[in-house]
Amino acid sequence: MRALVRKLFGDDVAVRKRAVDTARRVTDRDPGLLEKFADELAGLRESLPVEEVRTRWHLGLVVPRVAQTPTQRMRAARVMPLLAEDESNVVRCPAIEGLGTLALRDATFRDEADALVERFLWDGTPAMKCHARHTRKMLAKKYGEQ
Repeated sequence: MRALVRKLFGDDVAVRKRAVDTARRVTDRDPGLLEKFADELAGLRESLPVEEVRTRWHLGLVVPRVAQTPTQRMRAARVMPLLAEDESNVVRCPAIEGLGTLALRDATFRDEADALVERFLWDGTPAMKCHARHTRKMLAKKYGEQ
């Protein structure tokens, strides 16, 4: 995992793109494998240039998945509204899923996640609406709602 994270911080944008795709796939199955790199990944997410859309998209999912401490979760949550306002639909979509992931682990993010779900359902692209429906189902299941 250390070698993978090293590639994320390299100068080669193409390699970084492939590395972040791998990191997302790793966290799909076991976020614990990258948890010790949570702070570094959050810092990378915050410093990426706008042009690296795909990398920003993947990190929008990875960072909330690996955030373990309240400080890490708060840092990840602060980025989600920025992602939700991004000019790229590809980057906006993970904002709702990322915020939903945080709300699954910490109920203090529930209201913010619900508000973003409603906004995306009301005024989102078809992809945003799909992510919002998925997130709403995850949260309803977690919190015992119908």
